[in-house]
Amino acid sequence: MSTSIQTDPDLSETIPMTSGTADIKLVAIDLDGTLLPDNRNTAPENLAAIREAEAQGVIVVICTGRPYPSADAVATRLGLTNNPIISYNGAVVRMPNAGELIFSQPVPADLAAQVVQDCVEQQLQVHYFLDDVMYVPRVSAGARIYSSRSGIKPVPVGDLRQFAGTSPTKILVYAPPEVVRELRPEFERRYQGKLYVTTSMPEYLEFLHPEVSKGNALRALAEQYGVAMDQVMAIGDLLNDLSMIELAGIGVAVARADEALKARADYVTTSSKQAVAEAINRFALKAR
Repeated sequence: MSTSIQTDPDLSETIPMTSGTADIKLVAIDLDGTLLPDNRNTAPENLAAIREAEAQGVIVVICTGRPYPSADAVATRLGLTNNPIISYNGAVVRMPNAGELIFSQPVPADLAAQVVQDCVEQQLQVHYFLDDVMYVPRVSAGARIYSSRSGIKPVPVGDLRQFAGTSPTKILVYAPPEVVRELRPEFERRYQGKLYVTTSMPEYLEFLHPEVSKGNALRALAEQYGVAMDQVMAIGDLLNDLSMIELAGIGVAVARADEALKARADYVTTSSKQAVAEAINRFALKAR
């Protein structure tokens, strides 16, 4: 599977179409499970709504847990080549096509080494993201699945403890969803106040700098554009989207979102496949 984005005419649902009631100037959109409901395809209605929003002067920003190269490939195929991309769950903000680096906040080297050691002791599958390269001990089934979803090729290097002293952008553990659910509270307690521990897919447990989040990156980007947070709409589906959902003036959860995210959102879409179109049409577009 490549990172090529396709529009699928079968991804069609009836969605509410109402003109915007808020002065939305910036829209942040999660990728997997949101703009890409099956992590690969997007409905034509989503792209049409994004293009109409941009035509009306709305800034549309991808905000994803994916590595920058993967997010950039999606942005290029969607034609979102004018605005910054928030990637790595907020650890990197950069312009498309390897353009200007606006912000980067990697994991401190000492904590990265400790996470790797902990994971080695628990025999967990670890993906170590350093300089936009995904290093793995070996090309496991989890590494192949991650690669198929993101387009990022795993680079097998054996023992990841050899990277001690480096500061990765993030560290990801790939495990069955039930294992991730068990591990997350354990690692959150262990690294409380030291690292941001989150989940961007049911199988992913991610470790980032403690000040990193989609919300913090979105707030910094909004300030740079001179946009107040009550003029921002954020759309997402999983708990790594919670910070931006809470900070945005309008926080939108897609229909199939995590229940905890739905509970904190201002609006839950009726559609999953066309959630982005539904949210943009309802809140961001002005009647013509």
